[in-house]
Amino acid sequence: MKKFLPTAFGVALGTLIYTRWLGSEHAFDWTRAIFVGVVCGIVAAVWPDKRAGKAGGDGR
Repeated sequence: MKKFLPTAFGVALGTLIYTRWLGSEHAFDWTRAIFVGVVCGIVAAVWPDKRAGKAGGDGR
């Protein structure tokens, strides 16, 4: 949960900004933002932390 929420929120917000001002429709695409945010949050949560191996701990 430590990495999931900030990543999911940041990516969803970035997607909303992109679809509103840089997209062809110039409208907020909420479904795309939620989907991309959740997928990227899951990937960030399960991706191994490089610092965990160097510190000798479990990365928590």
